[in-house]
Amino acid sequence: MKFQYLIIHCTATPAGRWITPDDVKRWHTAPKPYGNGWKQVGYSDLILLDGSRHQFVKHNNDQVINPFEITNGVAGINSISRHLCYVGGLHSFHKAPLDSRTPQQISTILNIIDEVLSYAPNVKIAGHNQFDNKGCPSFFVPTWLKQLGISEQNIEWRDPFGDERYFR
Repeated sequence: MKFQYLIIHCTATPAGRWITPDDVKRWHTAPKPYGNGWKQVGYSDLILLDGSRHQFVKHNNDQVINPFEITNGVAGINSISRHLCYVGGLHSFHKAPLDSRTPQQISTILNIIDEVLSYAPNVKIAGHNQFDNKGCPSFFVPTWLKQLGISEQNIEWRDPFGDERYFR
C-alpha cells in the first residue's frame, strides 16, 4: 500500500522514566493479560529519553508500506502508515498528558521526519490523537510542525476530537 502517514506516538509513561525497547515489545506482544497479544510491536521506531533510536521494524525507505513493515499503531490505517514513538507523555505525578519530549528526542524526531520526507515527499505527518480520542502523543502535532516550518502539504490537519484546543 502507498505510504500516506507518519504518525507520532508517546509511550504514555511518566516524564523521565526510562523505558526500554524490550519493555515496549513486551507490552505489545506478550500474551494477554500481560500484554496486548499482538504479533508485531505497535511502532516502527522508539525514541528513548537520550534521543537514541531503536528500530523495531526496518523499512526499505520507499513510498510503499510492505506487509513486513506494518505495525499496530492506529487501527484502520496501519497498512498505509509508519509509527514512531517517544518515551514519555505523562506527568510524573499524575496520569495527565504532558509533552515531556527531551531536546534529544525532539532532535531525533526531526531527523526521522527529514529522512521520511526525503524518500516519501507527499507523506502527511500527524499525531495518534488525530485518529483516536486519546491524549497520545500529548501535544498537537500539526501546530508544532507549522511552528517548525514544515510544508503545509506534509501536515495532516484533521482534529475530530478538538485536541488543538486542549494542547495549546
